[in-house]
Amino acid sequence: MDTPPRRPGVYALLVRAEEDAAMAVGALGILALKTGYYVYLGSARGPGGLAARVGRHLSARKGVRWHIDYILAAPHVRVIAVVYAETREPECVLTKPLEARGFTHPRPGLGASDCTWGCISHFLACPAGSPAACLGELVSGFRDAGLEPRLLLVEAEP
Repeated sequence: MDTPPRRPGVYALLVRAEEDAAMAVGALGILALKTGYYVYLGSARGPGGLAARVGRHLSARKGVRWHIDYILAAPHVRVIAVVYAETREPECVLTKPLEARGFTHPRPGLGASDCTWGCISHFLACPAGSPAACLGELVSGFRDAGLEPRLLLVEAEP
């Protein structure tokens, strides 16, 4: 396990919805999430790089700015792991490899309002029912995209 560097890169938050939930997500309206595992794709190219962006997502004290902030503010939704890689590519580089591995888009446009690559969304549902299997597919998706993934476990699964 590594700590994200203060350099540019892409990351994927592995998120667990512990129970079915509906939440308002900005202009997208209501999002219904089923119990299960999801992945939010993001990039970090600003000051502080991956360390700053991932740190913000993991912080309990933050404003609501991006779609993922609405989701992470919901009760019973939590980040359990982060996979990241140093690159100057946007998060879009991960979308097609993950789709090829069976990841699906629960809501078009979610997390991709500024996407210029034509991605359906940057929030995907894991094809596997266990966190270990989902994480394995996620790491493989990074490798399929030509990236060298690193892992940060945030919270152990019960």
